[in-house]
Amino acid sequence: MKTDAHAQLEPAVEIRPGVFRPDWSAVTKPRAREALAGRLAARAGLLDKWSHRLDANDDLVWRAILQFYGDHGQPPQIADIAGEIGFEIDHVETALRALDSNDLIGLDRDSGQIRLAYPFTEAVTAHRVDLNGHTLHALCAIDALGAADMYGADISISSPCRHCGSQIEVTTTADGRAPKSVAPAGAVVWYDFAYDGCAAGSCCPSIAFFCSDAHLQQWLDVQTPRRDGTGLTVDEALEVGRAIFGPVLTDPLSDTLR
Repeated sequence: MKTDAHAQLEPAVEIRPGVFRPDWSAVTKPRAREALAGRLAARAGLLDKWSHRLDANDDLVWRAILQFYGDHGQPPQIADIAGEIGFEIDHVETALRALDSNDLIGLDRDSGQIRLAYPFTEAVTAHRVDLNGHTLHALCAIDALGAADMYGADISISSPCRHCGSQIEVTTTADGRAPKSVAPAGAVVWYDFAYDGCAAGSCCPSIAFFCSDAHLQQWLDVQTPRRDGTGLTVDEALEVGRAIFGPVLTDPLSDTLR
């Protein structure tokens, strides 16, 4: 569990008592720290949404959604959440609307059902994640990498190079805290800083894997307008993903994760 002193080292939000996001202790590499700081500086709108601790009921619903994704490989129905945490349906619906407004989940406007909960989405994306025997789709490369530490489980990621389409494969070890294999070895991640109120529709489409620095640069050279962000090795990108997603399922009442 994180301490108040830890949180004061870098900008972070206390998402529940003693649990801070991002977790700067996960970020040891200088370029990963620079990337996370750049993200926070560029996405003032996102920081505003995360600038207060979630209501306890909203937080409980948020974690129930993500735990269901990890256990079943798909989002829960509203009735699943109500049954799991003992809430009335209308209380769950109220919490879902609050989480949606904070850009922590996305709801289908017609049905009110969950269509995404970072790091995962029901849409088919380029970032396939194998977790606990299920195949899910992550919204971006950083989300895919961060999912491992969030669930304390090793994962496999398959994603094409954004420039040439060649397949990139990543596996983790140490319960998602380190990369085990990266193929090709020179694969990198572009971490985009864009934000316009919804990460899924702004930065996520551009946060991608590339098979090499050269292909990342060739992609950047033709982007109009010029992209604001930074390139990261997979090791560095994993640290950024861990900092963002690692705290999310932390138990606020103990030091036990997930």
